[in-house]
Amino acid sequence: MNSLSTSRRRFRVVARPQQRARRARLLAAAFAVLILGAVAIAAARHAASELKHAFLARATEPAAPEAAVVDGVPEPLRSLAQAAADAVSGSAGEKAAALKEKFPCLADVGVRRAWGEKAATLTPVLKKAVAPALRRGRAAGFLGDDGTTFAAPEGLYQFSGPSVDAGDATAAELKALAREWPALSAAGAFPAPLSEMAYVSAKGEDPYWEARLADGTTVAWGGLDWTTEKLARLGEALADARAKSPGMFTADMRWFEDGKVLLKPLGLRTAGPALAGAHGGVK
Repeated sequence: MNSLSTSRRRFRVVARPQQRARRARLLAAAFAVLILGAVAIAAARHAASELKHAFLARATEPAAPEAAVVDGVPEPLRSLAQAAADAVSGSAGEKAAALKEKFPCLADVGVRRAWGEKAATLTPVLKKAVAPALRRGRAAGFLGDDGTTFAAPEGLYQFSGPSVDAGDATAAELKALAREWPALSAAGAFPAPLSEMAYVSAKGEDPYWEARLADGTTVAWGGLDWTTEKLARLGEALADARAKSPGMFTADMRWFEDGKVLLKPLGLRTAGPALAGAHGGVK
């Protein structure tokens, strides 16, 4: 009986004070780690949110004004472009874009930032002009080598050669004229210096180009093809006609591909039989 009671007796293990203190420290350290981890995660999330908002705000805010100096072009364009650039409160790139929009004579505007300099340098690139342009006798800027017409500040381009009266010419016609212009405007290309190429749109007739020479000769040139052949044949036809009947003539080369160069003495309503059928051309 005594042994049975003894076996059923429960024993309670009591930790020593040192062990209890150690466990308490471990629990406190684990709890502190958890608290610090939670704080760190919250801080990281807050910092990420603040960085995101700062980035978005900076991306949407307008660029800070940037000083820019225009260089590389003659007056008066340089001063005009500098004033236009100074009027734009933005980056150097925005100033360059504004110059291209304001001045149609510019093909491009380069932007350069030299190391250590506070101001950027804007370098406008001029379009290449081949002739002064008119529209029905009124000044209309210049004809570019790409066939476009554009305005430019007075004095920027200097020409002493022939001009172009574009009239109602289409973009395709002007592009073709720019392509053929070196041959048409070359010294000695026509029997007399070329004064003007004009696009003629007469009622009841197909439009055509007309060459007006310095000696008063007019040539209904027609289309802008067979340029080299037409120039050679025109010179021959006029020389032959003037050898037979000295004086001034008008010429019609609109049917050149059919082998015809029609000449008419100036001041006469119709051409004489010997002149009306002057032939030539290459097909």
